[in-house]
Order: sequence, then structure tokens, then C-alpha cells
Amino acid sequence: MRLTKNLKNQITAHAWENYPNECCGVIVGGQYRPCTNIAHDPANAFEIDPAEWVALAELGDIGAIVHSHPNGEPLPSEVDKVQMGLHDVDWVIVGLGISPTGAEYCDIKSHKPTNYTAPLLGREYYHGTQDCYSLVCDYYSRELGLDLPDFARVDDWWEDEKHEPLYENNFKKAGFEVVDDLQKHDVILCRVGRTHHINHALVFVGDGKLQSENTPDCVGDCLVLHHPHGRLSVREIYGDSWQKRTALIVRHKELISENH
Repeated sequence: MRLTKNLKNQITAHAWENYPNECCGVIVGGQYRPCTNIAHDPANAFEIDPAEWVALAELGDIGAIVHSHPNGEPLPSEVDKVQMGLHDVDWVIVGLGISPTGAEYCDIKSHKPTNYTAPLLGREYYHGTQDCYSLVCDYYSRELGLDLPDFARVDDWWEDEKHEPLYENNFKKAGFEVVDDLQKHDVILCRVGRTHHINHALVFVGDGKLQSENTPDCVGDCLVLHHPHGRLSVREIYGDSWQKRTALIVRHKELISENH
């Protein structure tokens, strides 16, 4: 995407207008079209309203997706790189902020999409794209060759008593059944923090070894892989604290033997 002086001026003006939150928009027909950032945490993420996206797409082919990194650099984050591959269009990123000396800075760069996949271990968190359920899906795809369905979800849905209990309602649709023992690849559904619903998923990985990527050795044979809210995905021991939070253990139907 060639960025003209006019485009740069329009985009950076929109970025400063939204600072310290992230701005977002698209370039259609060589024109910048600012959008509303409807992300749950707009200071650290962006999400374009689907209705706006549809309306803008009707104007012509979307040439680039635009967003800003407040107090950051104009370089794609891990989650950006994953999304770039999914949308397969250029991304324009604005890095802007105020330096320790008090001076304002602003830089803008255009990036070509790449076929990037985030690692299972140590991936960045972004709800709905890289969260605990996304990790389960990617683990099953890469380690077992099993594709699981995705489900629409908003951040903190589990705090709403009236919200659909997503895990309870959908684990059967994803091909899982409740079991009363524990073996490698099982999914452990937990309640974490103040919650009206089961809101977290762990994958039991036993010795912690992965086939699809190289990972540091770790000690133990009772390990889980999971993606904590707002943190990097990790392996850790399935100890007392996790066992107390456990609500259900489910196993994919492809992993249930006839004699089970």
C-alpha cells in the first residue's frame, strides 16, 4: 500500500484524536475511512464494528486495515501478524506517543500480510483471537489434526449471570464428552475468579512435550498448557489450586476408546 502525504496526514490526525486509545479504519479506493473502535479494551486493542466493515466493503475493495499503537512502534504485534494473514490485505500501523523528554513522536508504516501462526507456548493474549479457547483449538489442530469449531464471544462474558454459559453449551458441539478420569489431551474446564460460568480451559499435556514446536524442557508429568487472561500462554503443574477450580473434564470423541 502506497501511503500518500494526504493519507498519512488523515491517518495520523485520527490516531492523535483517539490517543491514548487505538484508532482504527480502512483504506478504500485510495481514501482513508475512519472507523469506531469497539474493542473491550480500546487502549490496547482494536475491533472494527462489523456493520461498518460491511458498509465500507460495499464502497470497493478494502486496500488496507489501519490502526495505531499508542505509546508504541509502527510494527505489528504477534496478534496483528496472525490477523494480517487471516485478512490477506496490507496493514498500516501508526506508532505515536510522548517520549520521556515530553516530545511527541509519530511514525507510520505499511506492512504486507504474512502467513504467521503464533506458538502454542508463550503466545500473546487477545480475547477472541488468542485466548484460552483459541489455544485449545490450535493445540488440537497442530498436535492431533482435529479441527474444532470456533464460537463468537465477548470479553468478560462470564461475569454476566444472564449470558449463555458458552463452555457448558458448546463442548458437545465441539466433539467432547464428560469423563471422570484424566489422560493426555483432555480439556479441563475451570472457574477462575468471580464468575457466574465456567470461564477457563486447560489442556492436560502430562510431561508437557509438544510435537508441533520446540519448547524448553520442563519438570513433571502432571502439566497443563493454558492461556491466562491478559498473559502469555504457559505450562504449569496441575496442582491443588487448579484441581479446586476444576468443574468438568472433557475428552474428544476421537480419543475415547471403545473399552472406556
